[in-house]
Amino acid sequence: MELNRRFYPAVTGLLLGLLQTGLFFQLTFTLSSSFRTFLLVTLCWLIGSAVGVTYAAKLHVQLEAFIGLALIAYFACAILLKIVPFGTQLWPVYAVLIGLTGIYPGVFFARMAAFYTARDLFLYENNGFLVGLVLGTLLFMLFGRVILVIAPIFVAAVVVKMGDVGHNRMYDFTRNSPDYPPRSAG
Repeated sequence: MELNRRFYPAVTGLLLGLLQTGLFFQLTFTLSSSFRTFLLVTLCWLIGSAVGVTYAAKLHVQLEAFIGLALIAYFACAILLKIVPFGTQLWPVYAVLIGLTGIYPGVFFARMAAFYTARDLFLYENNGFLVGLVLGTLLFMLFGRVILVIAPIFVAAVVVKMGDVGHNRMYDFTRNSPDYPPRSAG
């Protein structure tokens, strides 16, 4: 149980690193390889995360639904890039899809704050994220685009399975809720 507790944020970070790496590679190779693409992925992801922390985390929706939303937006972006390669007129659509993918990390951090100290949560998730960035890059170099499809699905399934131990439930941290305030993470 303790091992799962430590690895859950790390595996979630791995998933997020794979998703962000996949978005970057797909957009770089089939839209534009400019600095604007990097900024598009980074800024829209952060905006989505801010929406997730601020608003989406308060919804009565299980965390698995946000994982599903992230995957749907990720694959919608990939499909759209395949249908309309180098379609720079679709930058706003890609921005929205990346923002939707970024909502999940925001919800994850907001809800997991009840179970982990900020130090532990950021340590485990960030290390997993860095592994995801490196692993996603290496696997992409070795196996090509197919890994951008397989890896996120596989890791998302692991994250959902690991979440079944109890952290992955709906919580309502609004003031009129029995879940408010969140119990101590320490």
